[in-house]
Amino acid sequence: MKVALPLFFVVITSTLYAHGLYAAERAESTGSSVYARHCAGCHGARLEGASATALVKTEWQYGRDGFSVDSNIRHGIPGTDMPAFRGVLRDADITSIVEYLYTAQTAPAVEAEPIPARLTTALYELRTERLVTNGIDEPWSIGFIDRRTALITDNDGELYRLIDGELDPRPIVGVPEVDRATSTGGLLGLAIDPDFASNGWVYLAFSHSEAPDDRYAPGMTRVIRGRVRGDEWVDTQYLFRLAPSFHLPDSKHWGGRLLFDRDGHLFFSVGDMSAPMNSQDLTIPSGKVFRLNADGSVPADNPFVGRGDASAAIYSFGNRNVQGLAQHPTTGEIWATEHGPRGGDELNRLLRGRNYGWPVVTHGVNYDGSIISELTDKPGIEAPVMYWTPAPIVSQIAFVTSPLFARWGGDLLLASLAYEELRRLTFNGDDVVAEEVLFKGRSHSRCRPRS
Repeated sequence: MKVALPLFFVVITSTLYAHGLYAAERAESTGSSVYARHCAGCHGARLEGASATALVKTEWQYGRDGFSVDSNIRHGIPGTDMPAFRGVLRDADITSIVEYLYTAQTAPAVEAEPIPARLTTALYELRTERLVTNGIDEPWSIGFIDRRTALITDNDGELYRLIDGELDPRPIVGVPEVDRATSTGGLLGLAIDPDFASNGWVYLAFSHSEAPDDRYAPGMTRVIRGRVRGDEWVDTQYLFRLAPSFHLPDSKHWGGRLLFDRDGHLFFSVGDMSAPMNSQDLTIPSGKVFRLNADGSVPADNPFVGRGDASAAIYSFGNRNVQGLAQHPTTGEIWATEHGPRGGDELNRLLRGRNYGWPVVTHGVNYDGSIISELTDKPGIEAPVMYWTPAPIVSQIAFVTSPLFARWGGDLLLASLAYEELRRLTFNGDDVVAEEVLFKGRSHSRCRPRS
């Protein structure tokens, strides 16, 4: 028997053209002219389709987030008639086409249907409630201070407050400047200190560059903590701030996910910064998951403490771009979702000091279809619990622990950006035995449990 229950997690949503890397309002007239010269012959003068598929649509097989659309134009789509335009079109021309495509999607005929007030799933009928409908351009992470109040990061660099389901439109002032020139940078993860009630600490991850308006300028992920006093961010402390010698240029993989475990340790991810082999080098910070104490010091039991050839803060390595972190409610193990390249998104159990293989081992290929590695497994490298090809562009995850959802107990909620889905994964031990899609085709989703 299905039981109607309140939805226990928050889904942050934004429309296709707002959440993509290129907002519709930034589209320029050049996009239509570049499209007419290079794309209309196959896709139709009005994007209606000709020898190739229509481009005003609701189903995007190869991803409709900005990164995927840009990549498909730039590198082509292997196994199809879609050619690569890299070298044919300038970066600015490709950007203008993507912006033009997003602008076209605003027509009412292709808008996603609203999430229904009641949602039927395999085990429950859920009552849904939309908390935020506008005011945030690109929501990235949410953290609850208490049952009434949450903080939300906007990828553009703003931090907002949500009170009783209503968004305060005034951003909190004083948050450090973020790098938004590169395609996946910005204000990223957010975590609330487990002892927030007594110390008030809030933790943020963001992309940083000394030249934040230059997409090719070297940069690196930063992690800070501070307090929100009234409408102001104060008391900033830098927990992860590296010397410029560790910064890398033109990065597209910043990581930036934060998680406190139940022992009060702070886990955070740093992507490979578009330099894959650095993920295998324990002296270089990119392509890793780190573990610190809440004050930024290194726990004495970290796996590489005392080794001169490795950073003592590293917890795992060989990670391409971890975008979801959650602690298993029973085992206490840290689980992670990770972006692959074209294909090969992963779900992993993050074990102390283990190597997760990137780029020596992968189930994906380069965006142009070329081979990264012939290996999909290798001794000494942890195999993923699950991998997906094509890549759904996995995002945040959360284990179900609420007694309101006893039949979902221990299941994992996983957000997919490319497929615009929220999935429920069921386990037998550490093996995924079933997936259920709860939402699909509504909008990009990230999830965070709310008890």
